[in-house]
Amino acid sequence: MATGEGRSTVTQPTSRSDRRKAATAAAIMEAAERHFLDKGFHGTKIEDVATDADVGTGSIYVHFGSKEGLYLALIERALHVEEGYLAAAFDPAKTPGEQLIAAGDAYLRFYVEHPGYFRMLAFPYFDTRPNAKADPTAARVAQLAEAQVTRLARAIGDAVDAGLIRKVDPWRAAKFMWGAWVGVIALNLRPDRLRIKDDELASVLAEGRAMITFGLSAVQPVEPRRKRRSIKRR
Repeated sequence: MATGEGRSTVTQPTSRSDRRKAATAAAIMEAAERHFLDKGFHGTKIEDVATDADVGTGSIYVHFGSKEGLYLALIERALHVEEGYLAAAFDPAKTPGEQLIAAGDAYLRFYVEHPGYFRMLAFPYFDTRPNAKADPTAARVAQLAEAQVTRLARAIGDAVDAGLIRKVDPWRAAKFMWGAWVGVIALNLRPDRLRIKDDELASVLAEGRAMITFGLSAVQPVEPRRKRRSIKRR
């Protein structure tokens, strides 16, 4: 069972009553994380979370409103952890080219160190309800994904302007790169022979990074001219 994905983001209360409420909310969150990451949204029963947290079922509804509200709180925790990785990758002190490379590396580290959080954020529709498109959880995850692609597109556009890479459509290139990272990492989750093993995941992503870097290179190799075949006149 997956545990310890992230730390509680509950602010430190001042009064004894507030401390008690915060302790209860933190216990619920820790139990919810264990169950949601192990069983997904559908497989988790709110009663099991309450038992694990040693609280009454009503306490969960008091603090989080619903099962969906509890799941969304865990999504927010996952987003906070992921943002820590990506913020370092997009450090303004880095050049646009360095940001692009660092973003891919950061995404891999986030997956390796927090696989449960990655699965929740990268594949929300496998865990949330069938009408997920109208669900606030799915909407929040989609908002994050769009922000990531936008930030990536900005870095690509800056790299184009600086002459570091050839002229491409930043938005399309960013969607491809983001989708490629998610897709390759998703192969590590497959149960069949297409699965990328843990010890080769980094090398496969490095190979992909080299391919993308070559494809975006500002200096493209010139194809050798083919010799024109002489046509004999009859």
